Amino acid sequence: MTGTTQRAEKELSSDYRAAATPLERELALMWRAYLKVEPVGVDDDFFELGGHSLLAADLLVATERAVGVHVPATTLYLQPTIAELAEAIEQLRAEEVGT
Repeated sequence: MTGTTQRAEKELSSDYRAAATPLERELALMWRAYLKVEPVGVDDDFFELGGHSLLAADLLVATERAVGVHVPATTLYLQPTIAELAEAIEQLRAEEVGT
């Protein structure tokens, strides 16, 4: 990837942990593409990786398309890691099926 920043160049509060589920892997690929950071761990904070509000809005639209459920804008702000976001998406999917 040209123009990609290495994760080691960022000051992050978490150690790298690879995606373990298909959803986490899909989100990690999206975050790498949008944030232009390689690699992205599931405990990395979106904002520490260089994310900002406009990028969050674009990423959430893409995420909704990819996962098939509406993801409220506040979700990424309150759960800014892939692990937390994947868990929130699974909850949203379960709620959607339950209604």
